[in-house]
Amino acid sequence: MRRLFLGAILAGAIAIAAGAGWWLWRQKQNERFLFRRLPGENSLLLYLDMNKLRRSEALLPLVRSQVDPDPDYAAFVRQTGFDYQRDLDEAAVCYLADRVYVLARGRFDEPRLSEYAAAQGGSCAGGGVSGKTRVCWMPASRPDRKISFFILSPGVLALATAPEPDAVLQLEVLPVPSAEPLAQAAAARSKGMALLWATAAPPALDRLLSETGGGVSPNLLLLSRALAAAQRAYLLLMDRSPNLELSLQAVCASEAQAGELRRLLQGLNDLIGGLLRGPASKGPPSDWGRLLASAVIAQNQNTVTATWTLDQSILRNFGPAQGAR
Repeated sequence: MRRLFLGAILAGAIAIAAGAGWWLWRQKQNERFLFRRLPGENSLLLYLDMNKLRRSEALLPLVRSQVDPDPDYAAFVRQTGFDYQRDLDEAAVCYLADRVYVLARGRFDEPRLSEYAAAQGGSCAGGGVSGKTRVCWMPASRPDRKISFFILSPGVLALATAPEPDAVLQLEVLPVPSAEPLAQAAAARSKGMALLWATAAPPALDRLLSETGGGVSPNLLLLSRALAAAQRAYLLLMDRSPNLELSLQAVCASEAQAGELRRLLQGLNDLIGGLLRGPASKGPPSDWGRLLASAVIAQNQNTVTATWTLDQSILRNFGPAQGAR
């Protein structure tokens, strides 16, 4: 009897381990499917894992915050039934010089999305390699851009913002090279645990920030300039409950260049922190002051890593009170 009992426990443990292994394998395959479709140009690549974000204890203050949605986004939710907080599971975004590609996995109501496109002055029609792909387009916020989208596979929405009204059809064809190696390198740096990550060649990041005009913080522009000597940069958002950790990793061509970058980042962090504190400040530091004071900037051979801690007080202030200031 005892042997049967132990055998049942062992069989159950094996089944659980096999199920967990299958789930991890499936997750990796899902991510690879998204990045396999995106071009591997030396651009800015971003990945968002909404399932991890929803499970993060550190983000509970933000989740509980009742922030009024943007009116345009509220109208989009009403007309399409899609709410990213509920219906989006993950998204991969590729920023190129004149276009943006997005692949999103989640739950999408294709008929309502088509109706929304038509209501915004766009339309839907057949296209693609087979001519049977239903592609929709609508005007973007910029007059020289169009938003196009189609359901690439069950639960996966492909979207593009580009000059052409059918630019999204480029995602029907597997590009050579694809963004998969870049994504694998970024995921390896967080051991697959990042809630969000981004990777870019610094010139591409600098160009993207410059093109956005006055909508970018001067401090962010200073940071992008400081990274100019790096070959590749990675930004990772990690769950360190009850806090979040923001990590910047820059890979340089040599240890000497990495040493210069480490000193530059440390000086830039201290300079901005000092400007925020002011010459004679005796009160408690601001949220941004505490964030900058938490910086740990280090060098390991040709890689420089800078980490900042977003504590619960900082995260709570990202709610409605912060937005009302």
